[in-house]
Amino acid sequence: MERMRVLLVIFILITSVSSYAQMTARFTENYSEESLASVILDLEAQFKIKFFYDINWIDTVKVSDNFVNASLDTVLHQVFSSNKLNYLLSGDQVYISYQKPIITQFGIGKFFNGEATYEPIKKGLIFAKEYQKEEEGINQQEKVFEVGDRNQFTIGKTVPIAGYVRQEGSQIPVEGAFIYLESPFIGTTTDATGFYTLNAPTGRHILLFQSLEMKNTDRTIVVFSEGTLNVEMEVDVIALNEVTVSSDRDINIDQSQMGVTRIGIEETKNVPVLLGERDIVKAATTTSGVQVVGEGAAGINIRGGKADQNLFMIDGAPIYNTSHFFGFFSVFNSEAVEGMELFKGGIPAKYGGRLSSVFEVTTRVPNKEKFSLNGGIGPVTSNLLLEGPIIKDKTSFMLGGRATYSDFVLKQLTKSPFANQEAAFYDLIVKMDHKIDEKNTLSATGYYSFDSFQLDSDSLLGYSDFSYTNSNFSINWKHQFNDIFDGTLRFTGSRYRYNIGYDALATQAFDINYDISELAGTADFNYYLGDKNYFNFGMTAKRYQVNPGVRESLGELSDIRYDEINPEQGIESAIYFSDQYEPSKQISLYAGLRYSLFSNLGPSESYQYASDKPLSQDFIVDTISYQKGAPIATYHGPEVRLSGRFSLPHLSSIKASYNRSRQYVHMLVNSASLAPTDIWRLSGKYIAPQIADLISIGYYKNTVGSNALEFSAEVYYKWIQNLVDFKVGSDLQFNKNIETDLLQGAGRSYGFELSAKKSNGWFTGWMNYTLSRSLIKLDGDFAEERVNGGAFFRTSYDRPHYLNLVTNYKLTRRYILSLNVIYATGRPVTYPIGKWNYSNFESLQYSDRNAFRIPDYFRIDLGFNIEGSHKVKKLAHSFWTFSIYNLTGRDNVYSIFFKTVDGTVEGYKMTVFSKMIPTITYNFKI
Repeated sequence: MERMRVLLVIFILITSVSSYAQMTARFTENYSEESLASVILDLEAQFKIKFFYDINWIDTVKVSDNFVNASLDTVLHQVFSSNKLNYLLSGDQVYISYQKPIITQFGIGKFFNGEATYEPIKKGLIFAKEYQKEEEGINQQEKVFEVGDRNQFTIGKTVPIAGYVRQEGSQIPVEGAFIYLESPFIGTTTDATGFYTLNAPTGRHILLFQSLEMKNTDRTIVVFSEGTLNVEMEVDVIALNEVTVSSDRDINIDQSQMGVTRIGIEETKNVPVLLGERDIVKAATTTSGVQVVGEGAAGINIRGGKADQNLFMIDGAPIYNTSHFFGFFSVFNSEAVEGMELFKGGIPAKYGGRLSSVFEVTTRVPNKEKFSLNGGIGPVTSNLLLEGPIIKDKTSFMLGGRATYSDFVLKQLTKSPFANQEAAFYDLIVKMDHKIDEKNTLSATGYYSFDSFQLDSDSLLGYSDFSYTNSNFSINWKHQFNDIFDGTLRFTGSRYRYNIGYDALATQAFDINYDISELAGTADFNYYLGDKNYFNFGMTAKRYQVNPGVRESLGELSDIRYDEINPEQGIESAIYFSDQYEPSKQISLYAGLRYSLFSNLGPSESYQYASDKPLSQDFIVDTISYQKGAPIATYHGPEVRLSGRFSLPHLSSIKASYNRSRQYVHMLVNSASLAPTDIWRLSGKYIAPQIADLISIGYYKNTVGSNALEFSAEVYYKWIQNLVDFKVGSDLQFNKNIETDLLQGAGRSYGFELSAKKSNGWFTGWMNYTLSRSLIKLDGDFAEERVNGGAFFRTSYDRPHYLNLVTNYKLTRRYILSLNVIYATGRPVTYPIGKWNYSNFESLQYSDRNAFRIPDYFRIDLGFNIEGSHKVKKLAHSFWTFSIYNLTGRDNVYSIFFKTVDGTVEGYKMTVFSKMIPTITYNFKI
């Protein structure tokens, strides 16, 4: 009791000193058309107070007044009496509202089944005055909510608050909502189920909720002890027009992780893309550090990494081939996707298996309140998605599909080897979400896609027919143990298969089948140790099965015999721990440790090569057989993840991070881009796992006002061990001795990334510039294992300069004009530098590998969106998208290659789109 009295006396003294400072201070200043934002800064400095407001309320307000030795009350009254703003002075804090008066007398409401009851508050605990019962008709933002048990109240204690954020009416979880207290500033975000947890001091607070697709809201809360607060947010139809790449303002400054990008599917609406198809992966390529080879090419290169070093997941299940239609489309149906997180710097310890990045794609939670039908119709594809409740407010489903129905694209490729060929694809997705109770949620997602092509046998790929399929599933069970501890169990499976055929010569006609699959189980747990400590831990185990190739004859005249390559099996497992710790408001630290283990297992046969000779079929000395389950090769090691943030004044911060990653599966490809026929192989006796160490440092700065901007600058350096490449002239397709054609060496990449983004107002957009290098060194013990004399040389995806610009201009609320500009240095190639004749046949002498470059890449895209009316109650919501891809019709070079025709070497330049491609798409929601 004595301690309580002492604390109360100290509180009164502090309050009195603060109040006395405000009472005695005086203000003298003459303003003429001065912005209110500037006046507020002057008042904060003079009276030692803090203002709280929405910048959009004050950005156009001007102040013209003369103050001479004026008190704070006088200044506030004169400043706010001539506009639509209202204010409330509470201690050393001033709260501003727009048009609506600020209510200072609240009732403490406890709500059960829609009815409110009111209880008196214990006097002397927190409040200077007793609250009265609220008037009828006050909305949720004008009520006061109790959190926790009054009898457990302790002054100055920090306790966890948890709950769910859902859409009003439909009860769909709101993912990625930003929830925060303004003073002290403490924030968090909701997960895919709408769940959040936040550590708050006991007492009275304003808890704010923000989301891109919802109207901002807040709750006045009284925190007594740990407890729950569930909130419903109203859909903001107009807000869907906003185009931003980061979901929350200032999160780029406050979070400790670097290189994290969050993209919502609605944010892709105003990015001009090929053929009018919204694509969340294509939108990601407009962010810094993310590069692509060009049109008609699959694969993405992140910070100088290979395309196979990116992990793509949908609801936690990996996808091995992320492209449809030669890379023109991604496999993710935009109607079914909620959003995506891209980690390319500070990768959390829970993720592993790839060196460069993680693309975590999340599907939408099906509507539990009512049925709806979404769709889109374009010149090449159409998509449809149906969702609705199975058991209202408890169980819901989603079923979506997408397919091609014309060869419109291929008919435009007049200078491409794909011109006048046939291609088609379709994909299907199904999801079920079941709310077991308030603490348990179960969801299941299934995905399947199919691509088919019929090409001339002398085309770029060299085959007449090929097809491939992706299929995967995930089952997720989330359990909330209590307000500070939750966990998720996940079981996933993924499979990728392809079939290629050749029939140009009947006697050599064949089919080749390839297959890779994996099954995995994962457990992730989150424990909130306090307002400054957030702990994660978990484990995962997966089993790989690879069938590298089965070759069969095609047709009765074929002389090809049945053959197959030994299958591969492997087990990968890992445990991880991580801790997010904030010792102060200025400092935030993240430390994680992941330990992974991989074993390549039998049954299999492995060749033994002479120890003093290079790996070659000519030097095979023995064959070793391994029984089922016998270890062939085992690798393991730690993966350290560290990052930190130090906040600077004026909405800025600096960050640094270090990451080590290990990769046990490898895509074997001898071209710059991925193709459906590329193969995945496991680490084993002759293929060591790739290991990467990445360090990065960044500076982040935000400005305020109606023209608020977000700036970031990052530098990075990456070292890679055992980077996989190939020998000159190697053939990786159906190769029984694949290790004899592969090389592994040291890689390094480094660069500088500069970004600027504007998210508010009628003119929005972002610009990114990347200066980077990507190099590899292949210096084996034998001449056959050295490339370019064993020195570092450019990788085939090294592009030093990469610039992209996306702008959106709102002509009106419904009409939006968009522009997309891309410039990139041409990728490296190997050219012939000499030739000689022998027996009337020309032969070439080539340069060092990747010594030259193809011409630089430049493209402009234009888009125009017409939104439907913003009436909430109508039969269908819709919008039209008009786009022009490659507005200037530039003939961008995709590849330069050489062929011998009638004994003479001739050079060829290949382009994909040599003219502009206009399209129109209609999207609707019923």
